[in-house]
Amino acid sequence: MPKNKNFAAVVLAAGLGTRMKSDLPKVLHYLGDMSLAERAIRKAATLDPEKIIVITGHKAELVEAELLKKLPAELSAKTIFVRQQLLKGSGRAVQEAMGLIRRHAHALVLCGDAPLFRVETVRRMLNQYFRGLPDCLVMTADLDHPGSYGRIKRNHAGDVAAIVEAADADEWERAIKEVNSGTYFFNVKALEKAIRNLKKKGSKGEYYLTDAVENIITAGGKAAAFKLSDATEMTGINSRADLAAAYAMLCRRKAADLMASGVTVVDPANTYIEESAVIGRDTVVFPGVFIKGNTVIGKGCKIGPAGVIEDCVIDDGAAVKYSCALEKSRVRAGAIVGPFARLRPLSDIGPGAEIGNFAEVKKSRIGRGSKMHHHSYVGDTEMGEKVNIGAGTITCNYDGKNKNRTVIGAGAFIGSNTNLVAPVNIGSGAYTAAGSTITEDVPGGTLAIARARQVVKQLKKRTK
Repeated sequence: MPKNKNFAAVVLAAGLGTRMKSDLPKVLHYLGDMSLAERAIRKAATLDPEKIIVITGHKAELVEAELLKKLPAELSAKTIFVRQQLLKGSGRAVQEAMGLIRRHAHALVLCGDAPLFRVETVRRMLNQYFRGLPDCLVMTADLDHPGSYGRIKRNHAGDVAAIVEAADADEWERAIKEVNSGTYFFNVKALEKAIRNLKKKGSKGEYYLTDAVENIITAGGKAAAFKLSDATEMTGINSRADLAAAYAMLCRRKAADLMASGVTVVDPANTYIEESAVIGRDTVVFPGVFIKGNTVIGKGCKIGPAGVIEDCVIDDGAAVKYSCALEKSRVRAGAIVGPFARLRPLSDIGPGAEIGNFAEVKKSRIGRGSKMHHHSYVGDTEMGEKVNIGAGTITCNYDGKNKNRTVIGAGAFIGSNTNLVAPVNIGSGAYTAAGSTITEDVPGGTLAIARARQVVKQLKKRTK
């Protein structure tokens, strides 16, 4: 990819989205883990534009607040919002943002409600644009049923000669299969001239960006085409049904890419893997699993069936069994989690460790080969190697005001139904007796018993 050549990414996010039948602006509806607008912005950001100009309109304050809350700081810092005052089409949106766009030599313009394009695709489009430097490069695709899309007419040289709206097309033009996606690269000087003379069109009196392309061509400029090999990448979302279909499409596409790279996805139609996830060869993903965010899974792992894994790192050979929930955690090589286990953020499960059914770990490091098989909670804990946690063990880490740490040394054995009242240290090789409530440190190699002596009393007979 060429180095940054002073270009901006312009995301059109001003529309009402009436067909969504929603109080939310269309671009804030979620496609998987991200809103439509956030997904478009993050993909555009991978091209490293100098600025990302987001044009908002309908409920602009809400759109801007939500995006700023979701975008990372480094991305927010290069994002600028422009509020479209007159909501009359894409051409008008670009007109109102031209004060910021003209600070750059080139501009990528894309729709905030059409984020299904692959990052690799738009990167190839960028490369084509900077190789030829036309005044405009239009993303196109061939559709068997072009419907309401604008048709692409080409000249003898193969360049774009015109974009004809479906409503204005004659019979010959309507038969054209190549259509306009609504994504463009522009030379900003050519765009600025072309955008000035847009005229109202249609029953709503809107200003179309396609007319700017026509103005460039009429002025003798060059408009080239970048044709998609996969037309689904230009899919726009206008309704709840479109949203559901788009999510299914993304999941199918990701599953197909993973299977082609050597991952087994047992049932792609019932497996939900985000575009950003990375999964290694010979890993098996069973049905019903949601793999979300920036999750990285190594080679030879077994995942599922069912469960949610979000923003996690899972090393080679690990297994996450049935119906587990993992968030912002690390599972190291050969470890086993589940079934029915929960890893809350900042959990680190050591190599070969085992976290069993109905066990919960939070902000803790579990040592190599340690076992916590069932019905226990460990929070804010540093655990050594080969520790055994008996069923029903709880680290009582919250005193009503502060979270306190528990340290468990290597080889310790924590008896069933033990309460470890933090802050507390259990030494290496120490034992706690079942049913104990431990409030003081236990030296290594000792046995701690902290429970009342059993008393058996004869029951008094009740009188009738």
